[in-house]
Amino acid sequence: MIYSFKTIRPSSPIAVFLGLAIAFTGIATATTAIAASPLDEGMTSYRHGNFEDSAKTFTPLAQQGNATAQYLLSCQMINGIGVSTDQPGGWTMMEAAAQNGHPDANMVLARRLEATNGAQNDIKLHYTIAAQKNQTQAMLWLALDAIDQGDDTTARNFLTKAWDEGDPRAATLLATRFAENDAERIEYLSAAAKMGELRAAAYLAEISREQDDRVGAVGWCAIASGLPGHAANVDWKEIGMAVEKTCAQYDEDLKPAARAQNRSNVDQFLADFFAGYKPWKPWRPCTIREP
Repeated sequence: MIYSFKTIRPSSPIAVFLGLAIAFTGIATATTAIAASPLDEGMTSYRHGNFEDSAKTFTPLAQQGNATAQYLLSCQMINGIGVSTDQPGGWTMMEAAAQNGHPDANMVLARRLEATNGAQNDIKLHYTIAAQKNQTQAMLWLALDAIDQGDDTTARNFLTKAWDEGDPRAATLLATRFAENDAERIEYLSAAAKMGELRAAAYLAEISREQDDRVGAVGWCAIASGLPGHAANVDWKEIGMAVEKTCAQYDEDLKPAARAQNRSNVDQFLADFFAGYKPWKPWRPCTIREP
């Protein structure tokens, strides 16, 4: 199986940020006797979609040089969310956020340069700065760039660090590019798949088929296909229908009774998998990261 590095790089960089509607993560705030700071109040407004309030809170903080306020306010300005659209001012604010140490601002600026055919050295510089602040998406870009340049040592170092930071895509690349044996490869892939890395599950399906493990082949295929079990409420009937449609080739040569037993075993395989399923959420621009 050939691994496509393009699946990790943004397929349409111009759609990644320009004209993007702001997305935000819901992060529960702990009850505390300590009064929230203005930045916390602005972030709470931003998380809940109260963008006019967040902009009012972020504006003085951004003027004072707060990188987080500058980053989030620049997102609002560029997209015209809660404030009047001001792309030139927003991009200037984004650059200030990057200069003041916000790694996500460097990520956005790098992607903007990619979308507008900017200088490769400038793109790499932004990703390098972001990677130095533990931005795993930037590490992946640098790893893939190093692979393109034939520098496997640098690539492996970036991927190892990204995996240490919990990015399962890095584990998939380590498995497919740098694993020294099958056991190490499967260990990387299994860990990545348990965090929602569908490419890892696809590799495991192929490995299981090669090992004549029909349960694993169908089960990992089902997971790789992004079947309904990835949602909060598992609909096993719907999963069964999707398995039949998508993954039947992995046990279609079995006799009916053996196939029925295999599907029963696959049901248990999937139940066990989703019981401990904790999907990882990749970086997205203009979001507030979960702590």
